[in-house]
Amino acid sequence: MKNTVYYILFLFVTAFGYTQNKQLLQTGVIIDSVKITTNPAESYAIYFPKKYDAKTPLALVFIFEPGGKGKRGIEPFILAAETYNYILVCSNTLRNGPTQNNIAIANRLFDDVLQAYSFDVSQLYISGFSGGARLASFFGISTGAFQGVIACGASFNGTDKFIPPSNNFSYVGMVGDRDMNYQEMIENKAWLDKAKIVNTLFVAHVEHVWPKQSEMLRAFDWLEIQAYRKNIRPKNDTIIKRIYDTNLRIADSLKANKEMVLSVNVYEKGITLFNTNEDNILRAKIAEIKKSREYKDEIAKIEKTKVLENEILDKLSLRFDQELKSAKSNSSFKFWKSEIKDLNVMKLDGKNPLVQNMAIRVLYWFQVLVYEVGQENKRNQQNDKFAYCEELYKIITETN
Repeated sequence: MKNTVYYILFLFVTAFGYTQNKQLLQTGVIIDSVKITTNPAESYAIYFPKKYDAKTPLALVFIFEPGGKGKRGIEPFILAAETYNYILVCSNTLRNGPTQNNIAIANRLFDDVLQAYSFDVSQLYISGFSGGARLASFFGISTGAFQGVIACGASFNGTDKFIPPSNNFSYVGMVGDRDMNYQEMIENKAWLDKAKIVNTLFVAHVEHVWPKQSEMLRAFDWLEIQAYRKNIRPKNDTIIKRIYDTNLRIADSLKANKEMVLSVNVYEKGITLFNTNEDNILRAKIAEIKKSREYKDEIAKIEKTKVLENEILDKLSLRFDQELKSAKSNSSFKFWKSEIKDLNVMKLDGKNPLVQNMAIRVLYWFQVLVYEVGQENKRNQQNDKFAYCEELYKIITETN
């Protein structure tokens, strides 16, 4: 890990000694495949905003897409890139896999991009989705070289959580309330708060997917405010007003829809900490909501659902581990058929959206778990365990 930190810092120090040595690429479109100079078998997609000028250093976002689809990884960021003039880079080679291998690929990507294009060293960001978010979080917390991390659908690997010597980066978490990693992201925010790392969490009504462009813009709106606070960018009152109005409109709508906890979450994102009158208005709205019976009842229901979710996860995990050892179901899969049926009933319960979302999360989590364990046993030629996982996977997907 230390070698990775020093390598990236070395790149940032020395990159200014290079001139742009790649042909200036077209602006406003995704260039899908730019080869790594030192390793042509590896490539990345790149997007220059329409106002890009090769002589003017710009902010730059490195993106990790878990399937190694650079174009797919860039698409959610385009609206934000055009709004704030960011260069976007996403590897076509990095994908879910061994961490050390991905670190080496990422280092070659950093090397190639930082030597080839004009960028602002104070405005470097890193992002990813799912496994890509875990890799982005690793680089964000271990190097101190990035101003911001945008982690979508996942947070840190367990071993990456340590208090960095400098925690000056800002962290944006983005997750759906139907995402299998939803509870993980909630707990991650609590850890970041405890570590005194400036952070926020965006929650949308979606499953395990990349955020929409409009949601990603809101994440970069929040990062823009942090850039003003750090004097990285000059404060722009017009942009601040737009961000305030957007958050106010969304939060008011959530409040009207009786989604009190999410409304507080959004009101908080509109607070700039510039001691403005608008900040005071938002604080008053938050205080009012937190005193309400609706808010307290929702908090209680959320906690109750969390307890139920953990109980179900523990039950399924324990049974799966036990049966995997013998590579057979103790009940000819009747236990699993019953459990999956119960979860599907909860999944269709439109009268209780918290439980409904919880069931969707658990079903997807278990489906992914069984599939990944099955593939691991297939690679290890544990054919009996692979066959057991295959049968269980069919039960999950056929009734889901």
